[in-house]
Amino acid sequence: MKTNWMKTHGSEAEETLLDLILGCLVYSLVFEVIGLIFVENKLTFSLGLLMGTAAAIGLSISMYRSVEKAVTMEPGQASRSMTLASIIRMLVILAVAWLGMHFTWISFPGILVGILGLKVSAYLHVYTNVYITKKLLKKGR
Repeated sequence: MKTNWMKTHGSEAEETLLDLILGCLVYSLVFEVIGLIFVENKLTFSLGLLMGTAAAIGLSISMYRSVEKAVTMEPGQASRSMTLASIIRMLVILAVAWLGMHFTWISFPGILVGILGLKVSAYLHVYTNVYITKKLLKKGR
């Protein structure tokens, strides 16, 4: 069932999700190149970066779905649902970070760099939208 919010903002929200995912991928690609140049153990860094990027993309999808679900709920129920979803996302971050701290074949710094890609892509999402997403979707410029 589509709510008024989803009818009004649905495609904008989907476009923002695409911006976040593309931003994470571009950020990860940039740091992969930097890692291949400067990091001593390239394979472990690449595995950590891949895991962190996959987690960041999963977190962005989780946020999108949580908001999409919450707008159809009563305010109190939506607040509880968003809080639970946030706690689950934090646990996912901790689990992925734990893997990097306990397995020598996965780089913990690589995981952190990958997860931080979500934050950076959120800050740069306006530019990602204008220069990448709109061109892929053949909208705007």
